[in-house]
Amino acid sequence: MIAHYSLVFFCTVLLAASTNMFRFKLNDTLNKWILIMATLVLVEVEGYLFDFQHTNWMLLVFIGISVLCFGIRGGLMSTFASWLILFAQCSVRELSIWPTYILFATGVYLLIRHINHLRKEGDDWLGKLTDNSRQLNVFKEVSLSMQQTFNLDKLLQTILTSVTAGHGLGFNRALIMLMNEQGTKLHGIMGTGPMSAEEGYAIWDRITKHKYKLVELIEIKEKEKSSDLKLNERVKKIEIPLDKPNFLTRVLEKGAPLHIQGISSEESDSTLQMFAREFNMGEMAVFPLVSQGNKVGVLLIDNPVNKKPITATDIDSVLPLANQAAIAIQQSRLYTALEDMALKDGLTGLHNQRAFQSLLTPFWPGSGESPLAIILLDIDYFKHFNDTNGHLLGNEVLVRLAEVIRSSIRKNDKAFRFGGEEFVVLLPDTDKEEAAFVAERIRTQVENEDFPGGNKQPAGRLTVSLGVASSAGTSSPLTPLELVDIADQALYQAKAEGKNRVVS
Repeated sequence: MIAHYSLVFFCTVLLAASTNMFRFKLNDTLNKWILIMATLVLVEVEGYLFDFQHTNWMLLVFIGISVLCFGIRGGLMSTFASWLILFAQCSVRELSIWPTYILFATGVYLLIRHINHLRKEGDDWLGKLTDNSRQLNVFKEVSLSMQQTFNLDKLLQTILTSVTAGHGLGFNRALIMLMNEQGTKLHGIMGTGPMSAEEGYAIWDRITKHKYKLVELIEIKEKEKSSDLKLNERVKKIEIPLDKPNFLTRVLEKGAPLHIQGISSEESDSTLQMFAREFNMGEMAVFPLVSQGNKVGVLLIDNPVNKKPITATDIDSVLPLANQAAIAIQQSRLYTALEDMALKDGLTGLHNQRAFQSLLTPFWPGSGESPLAIILLDIDYFKHFNDTNGHLLGNEVLVRLAEVIRSSIRKNDKAFRFGGEEFVVLLPDTDKEEAAFVAERIRTQVENEDFPGGNKQPAGRLTVSLGVASSAGTSSPLTPLELVDIADQALYQAKAEGKNRVVS
């Protein structure tokens, strides 16, 4: 008896080893058939060795394996095959054993189905937990990046990178459009992602090779000015008026995301057709950026590279980030507005003395760099003007003079109201001769301007005196304050020499 059991064990091991040798070379269906046939062979070997005393029980293993491989159909076929084996080899004639086998096969099937259901539920929960963990990590990193700056461009780059990065939400492309101050138009501001599948795969290869993390990608995007150049060239040309209904106005009005699939060439929405044509969009999701009831803009996402369908779960994953982005953008705009108010003169709209002091040092040239020039000017006989015409008209003259200065200086020059009737202009990369030329242009423009009340001035018109200084050509290095003092002395000299003139 022991020898028989040893032989069965040996046959089982041999069968398992030989089956395992072939299973990697065959497809799934053939592997299942091999497993079933191997089990049947094992039943037959055990039957011959033990005179078929346990065959009816061993066939239960065969039925169970058949159910495991081919479900209820495999179970029904194996029960019939088992009864035939019993009939042929064990002379079993009773049909009553067949229902028993069928009941066993059904029980195994239901058990396997329940186990698979529990496993699927576990996998689903694990997948959800993994996704939630990844999303929370994305939001944490994005929140940290957003808290470190009020710079709008950096905020937008952070948002777009977090939506498209593999370590982020993993979409192929994202675009942001923002509302203008009047709330009448949406302007394309920034986008990130490829314009073609080939470009997308090249980007993925690079990211995979270097194994960039989300924070690293945000920093790289910020530094690489040429990043997404083709996409941004198109995005920044887009201007969508909101006076006519389109898919973007619908999103902003409802305050809910919109999932668009299969954009037809017969689509009546011309704005949607334009996006489909310009960016080769077949499917997209659009999210409203709304902060405390204020419509900030819209975020558009799509997958032009891997063509992965956008699901409801995908949309839910973007919603918190879109809400967070809207708040951050609104705060950035408010901060910029407050900063402008703090650094701008409330009357003329020019930068004020505080802005001048904060910009003077950053503009100051280092060793070997191009020089910085300064123009100081004030209105001649302005006390006489106010005494004669009143301070209200004096304020109007200051506003008009600021407009003349703006129109007379160059693109990179900066104009400031220094205080009272005094103004200053910073001229980067400018020597004394060039600065004097700009100063003379300002003086001439003012002299030719028809200011209200100007005819009551001693010269019969409103005039200004100007002092010019440059860091170029000095015998010893100057400090910024010393340069201002030299320009002030030149202005004083212009006043002393008869006013309405430029002195360098």
